[in-house]
Amino acid sequence: MNTGLMAGFADVDITPTTLPVRAYRATAREVLDPLYAHAAAFRHGKTTLAIVSLDVVIVEASVVAEVRRLAASQHNIAEENILVCATHNHACPAVIERPKFPRADDYVAYMAAQAAKAVVQAIDRLTAATLSVRSGFEHRVSFNRRFITRDDCVVTSPGSTNLPRVLCNENVIDPELGVLRVATPEGRTMGVLVNFASHACHCGGRLSAGYPGELCRRLKDDLGPKCGTVFLNGPCANVYHGDFLNPHQVNTKERIGGLLADTVLELLQEMPPPSDDRIELLSKHLRIPYRDFAEAERQFEDPDVRRNVFQALIKDRWYDYPALKRMAESNGGGEDVEIQAFRLGEAVFAAIPAEYFMEHGLRIKQQSPVERTYVVSLANGWVGYIPTLAAFQRKGGHETTTAFWSKMCREAGDMMADAALDLIRQL
Repeated sequence: MNTGLMAGFADVDITPTTLPVRAYRATAREVLDPLYAHAAAFRHGKTTLAIVSLDVVIVEASVVAEVRRLAASQHNIAEENILVCATHNHACPAVIERPKFPRADDYVAYMAAQAAKAVVQAIDRLTAATLSVRSGFEHRVSFNRRFITRDDCVVTSPGSTNLPRVLCNENVIDPELGVLRVATPEGRTMGVLVNFASHACHCGGRLSAGYPGELCRRLKDDLGPKCGTVFLNGPCANVYHGDFLNPHQVNTKERIGGLLADTVLELLQEMPPPSDDRIELLSKHLRIPYRDFAEAERQFEDPDVRRNVFQALIKDRWYDYPALKRMAESNGGGEDVEIQAFRLGEAVFAAIPAEYFMEHGLRIKQQSPVERTYVVSLANGWVGYIPTLAAFQRKGGHETTTAFWSKMCREAGDMMADAALDLIRQL
């Protein structure tokens, strides 16, 4: 076994320093628990890779660029070798611009600086390490949140009004929970990377790290305060931690994070021995077109579409098609996206800058030549929901109805998957 690998971890607080603060569709006036930037760094030979996961809902491409610039200015690391992602925690400050809830620009600048600080600290702490990887199943905490209705439409996260119309879930989930263990040569766990797919929507209107924060805290309690945890949310666009068909489910951040932590700890008990410490990284940029926003505006007049989306967002004027048309014109009809793939030992990760549908992630896993392949969503930017072609066949649905959060062409998901698979095959 090659022993040239080094690794380091760091946690930096990104909780707002002043309150109140504009939040995700609200004004946050209290902190339930702190938000963090969780970072890991790896070096082998001349290659250094850093990962930083932020306890926020989205990290836009411009913020990713700033984190990379700040970190690279303090260490000899290529900017493209830094992965910046979000846990998709909704109980956070307003890190994106929306009608009635403008972005909290001062906070975003602070967050970017703290995220870069976490990357720098993780690199400063590089020490000899080994890698091992294992997957398990966790089926108790995530559920497909899109439902086919009796009139053959789709409704997302149905409340009491829509639940009587529900026929069945639209699809399944991906229950795989992947754990990459980073240990000292003597066998002490230094940190873990955890990959699992589910929205993180607890504690809306307040500040909390949600179930990913509970996962990290539980693992520190069991593995020691110096053990780092970096949570990498998978393709979670149509997956949620609440079971809408089970009114008796206990859906708290403590339960969800605790169950995930229990499964991680079980996997760590029977980790295979370290066998590979390679680090490889590749990325490519794609130009992805927007949808036809004029056609989308006409479709939105259909009552079957309008009644199967979140009514509060219609009231808040979030379906702003004139603004979408102006955006398309100013951006030349599409956006550039970065697809990244990297190998850490026997594990390969594909990073996608979107709220990716679970089915795309399963396709990447099935067609990858590497057994331990994991998909990271909301990584290195965000271009909204990226559904499957099949998901567009029925009317309605929060993720498929065209808006600022669902705007790329219908083929975008397959374009991204094809690019990710191409990179994985080159690793």
